[in-house]
Order: sequence, then structure tokens, then C-alpha cells
Amino acid sequence: MRVFIRLAAAVSSVMALAVPGTAAAGQRAPARPAVVSPNWIKISSDAGFGGASAGLLRTPDGRLHVIWPADNLGDHSLHYSTLSESGRLLATGTILTGWNAIDQYPSLVPDGSGMRAIFDGASGQSGSPYNIGSFYSATAGPAGQTWTLAPGSLSHDNPPLTDNTAALAPGGTPVTAWSAVSALAYHVGIDAHVPATAPDVKISAGPGGGVLNPALVTSQGVLWGAWFNSSGTSTMGYWADRIFTGAPALRKAPGSGGKGLNNSQPLQPVALAARTGGGTYLAYCVPTKILTCGHVALWRAGAAKAMTVPGSASVQDGRVALTAAPGGHLWVLWFDYHADVIHAVETNAAATRFGTVLTIRPPARLYAFDGLQANASRGPLGIVALEMQSGKGSSPAYFFAQVGS
Repeated sequence: MRVFIRLAAAVSSVMALAVPGTAAAGQRAPARPAVVSPNWIKISSDAGFGGASAGLLRTPDGRLHVIWPADNLGDHSLHYSTLSESGRLLATGTILTGWNAIDQYPSLVPDGSGMRAIFDGASGQSGSPYNIGSFYSATAGPAGQTWTLAPGSLSHDNPPLTDNTAALAPGGTPVTAWSAVSALAYHVGIDAHVPATAPDVKISAGPGGGVLNPALVTSQGVLWGAWFNSSGTSTMGYWADRIFTGAPALRKAPGSGGKGLNNSQPLQPVALAARTGGGTYLAYCVPTKILTCGHVALWRAGAAKAMTVPGSASVQDGRVALTAAPGGHLWVLWFDYHADVIHAVETNAAATRFGTVLTIRPPARLYAFDGLQANASRGPLGIVALEMQSGKGSSPAYFFAQVGS
């Protein structure tokens, strides 16, 4: 049975709290969070990258596929881990190794009956088409355990090794996007040439703007992009736009930033999700003049107001994540650096109310918490955490836990 339904039977649902710029009326105070101590399993070697972000893909068989980059004393590589629907680690392996540079934000998308890893980097081999810093890809079958470096590229310019993303457009064409400093750049399709001969397209962030941590998602036949603008002016904050649908129609998330407010950049890809049943949603930190995260908000892109996420008023929240669940539900997650715990809360089917806030203990021996991602597309909440544990010679590694059944 779904976590939302099971917990709601014991604890009254928590509605969004009334704050400036958020939708609320006659709502109750949040219930005391339920504490969860899940079984965390280490699904990677020590990766060497702090602040990196893995690529996640849940396939129709229920398996969760995770691709993650690693830096072993300058030997840059890309790896995979496969988890069963019940959360058991089935396999780990290497996609490629021995590169001079590798994308720290790789993406994983469907490719026919299999999957495609999309990433940029440089192989270090002089004269190789894989050594110029374009977006490349590697493909695998449904099991995701035998990988082949694919020909061609998915960008004309050279994207950065962070602040990039990829998704499938309506119709199944891969689209890459990345920070071009003052613009969101994107490229449609796989070009047989390296670099791609087709030009990239740029969406300006405006004067003095700086695009950080972009994300892409397809929702109701439309590809959406979202990013954080670090301008330091009235344009600072979280933005969303429909990609290649004609004239840009940029929308700013309510309360997400502005002149005189703290910089609330996410430090990982923007928490963006397509809700089953309709709607493109962002979760983000709402800053104050003092705090980078006064609270976490959930916003349906284009709406005039956002909902305040209950239990998110700690003085040191961050690493916000968002995932769609069956039946229209959404899960919002964030890390509480004051208490060193993960919080998570699920909406109702209409995404208008919140259930019980869960407090989830992170992997043991926490030294530094560097990333938070989630996938609940099959029902249970699967959590991927990038954490450095205490101990001599430790470096960040990926851990997985599953909540619910």
C-alpha cells in the first residue's frame, strides 16, 4: 500500500502553510515528523566527486538504473549500478574509463527497449572525436549492463562538465541542455558529426544573468526547461520555460529570489518533475535576506502562487529533490544540515495537500552530504544520496535506500 495512504490513516494530512506568495487557507500546523531508519546500501565505489549528480532511469521491469561519474587520481570514468524493484543491488560495472575528463552530471534516458547514457568529457586520445568536449552517448540493452560508446554528438559547442542535463522530447528525440553562462543552451537530436553541425539554440537569462543547474522534463507533450538565475538582481531565482515551442515564455517561481535576498541556488540539478495526470512542478528553497532557505516551496510552473512544504523551516535546509509517484502524487525531499537528516513528504493525488513529513536518517558515519535524488515512479520512494563518510581516505560515494512498499 502507498506510504501516503498508510500514514494518512494514522495522522491527519498537513496542508500548505500560509506565507507570502503561497496558496493556503484554514490549514493546520504540521504533524510531528515520523522517523525512518532505512537500510542504506552503498552502490558505488568512492567516486571522488563531491557535488556530482547521478543519472537515474526506472525501466518497465521496475529496475532502477543509476549511472555515476568517478575520479580516481585523474582517471575519469563512468559507471552503472542496477537495483531491483525491491531495492536490492543487482549489478555494478563500468561504462567507460581512462578519460581525461568526464561529466559530473550525466543523464540516462530510454532508447528503444534499452537506454542511453548522455555525457560530455574528453577521452585524452589525440585525434579522437571523443576528445573535443562535446556531448556524447553510450547505449545498452534492457539490462543496462553491456555498454557501447555511440558515434556522433549531441552539441555543437562544448558544454561544461557540470550544470548540464538531457531528456527525451515528445516523440523520443534526445535533447541536451547546459549553462552557457548568461543563457540556457540546448541541442536537439544526435548528429553524426563531432561536433554536431546543427547549431545549438540559446534562451537568454537577461542582462547580468547566470544559468545554473538546469533540468529538463517532458510533461503533457511539452519539453520544459528549468534553471537557477544567479544574477544577484531582481531576476535572481528559479525560472522555467517551454523549450522550442516558439517565442520564449519564461516564468519565475514565486518568492525564489531577488535583489537583497540570499542566493538560494540548488547546488545540484533543479528539482523538476512531470506529474502523472498533468502539470510540471518545481521544488526549491525560498530565500530571505539572511537565509539561503527560509523554507522549501512546491510550484506548478505557471501558477501565481506556490505551496510551502511543511517541516521545511529549518535554518539550514538544502539539496532539494522532487519525484513523481503514481496516481498524481509527488514526493518532495530535502536535507536538513542543522539536524543532519533527510526530510521527505508526499502530496495527495491532486498535489494540493501534504501528508506526514518523514525524517529519514542518512547513511551512517556522515561526514559531508553532497547530493540528494529520488525516484518513486513505481510507488516506493527510492532515494540516492551522495555522501562522504568519516574515516581516513574516504571520498564521496553513492548510497541507496527505499521507503515504502
